[in-house]
Amino acid sequence: MFKNKLKNYLTLEIVKSYLFVLATLTLLIWVTQAARLLYLITDTGLSIATFAEYIFLLIPKTISQVMIISFLISLFINIIKLQNNKELEIYWLAGISKNEIISLIFTISLFFTFLAFVFYIFIAPASGNKSRNVIANAEFSLVNALVKKNNFNSPLKDLTIFVNKNDNQGNLEKIYIFEKNKTIISKKGRVLNINEKNYLELLDGIIHEKNDGNNIVSVKFEKTLFDFTKYQNNIITTPKLGETNFSMLIEGYNKSKNKNALYEIHKRIFKPLLIPLIALLCCFTLYGNNEKINLNKIKIFIFIISTLIIILMEVLLNLSSINIIFQYILYGFPILFGILIFTLLNKFLQSETRSA
Repeated sequence: MFKNKLKNYLTLEIVKSYLFVLATLTLLIWVTQAARLLYLITDTGLSIATFAEYIFLLIPKTISQVMIISFLISLFINIIKLQNNKELEIYWLAGISKNEIISLIFTISLFFTFLAFVFYIFIAPASGNKSRNVIANAEFSLVNALVKKNNFNSPLKDLTIFVNKNDNQGNLEKIYIFEKNKTIISKKGRVLNINEKNYLELLDGIIHEKNDGNNIVSVKFEKTLFDFTKYQNNIITTPKLGETNFSMLIEGYNKSKNKNALYEIHKRIFKPLLIPLIALLCCFTLYGNNEKINLNKIKIFIFIISTLIIILMEVLLNLSSINIIFQYILYGFPILFGILIFTLLNKFLQSETRSA
């Protein structure tokens, strides 16, 4: 009974620290993303409510990005805590062997692996797709974004507008409109709403346009209307590969053989598998005692090795979409490395038992 309580306590501590690290890293990255995406409000006139919904839907994707490193950090935090507080000695005195601790850590890692699979394959792509739909269906206050004074405003593709003065009532002065082959300069202008569409009425200006012969043709005007509707918004509204349903992703790859799609497929399947591998590596820190071996050096060494493996697997993941050989290495290396780690752990534990 006491052994079970200790095991439950350790499980709870690992889960708590994992959730804390995961939440902290997610919050840091998410806030950074939110700050970087503020241009959606300032440059495109996206409403604050829509922006809030959009960045909220980015959270699952951010969580999936930090799940593996969060597990590594949280596991190290717990092992260091157990060793520094002499808590492991209580486990040994209660009759809990190192094999049992390793089995418990590995079992916990399998649970988080399953959770990572769910996020990578289902939750993150679905949430990303929904966030893209929020942007696609949003009503952008493009006119307000386009006529901000003393600023080069470019929320629309192939169009930049500079306004020298704006009285915030729709009356503008010194307007410069830059298109692909055309420049419009107007002394005055104002925003009009005609049939629920916004236009710029330009007064007393000149149009400089490049013709087919690559010559500049200039035409003066007293009044003209400028229509925004022919321009596309700069914001990407179609789903990216990372936001595509897994079955559709596979179906799309079978048809197009797109390398980026293949990378995305391998990423969703493979990355969660790093969690149990990291768990086994971290178990090496349970080996030895302070008299025989420097545990701090082991901890640093294992942490570095774990980090390098994560980086190496990311490199192999990128290469796997280029050559099929790297696909075999991508999945073969962790399996063989995991078997090696498991074998070494058993040997170390057996040698400790004999020397005890």
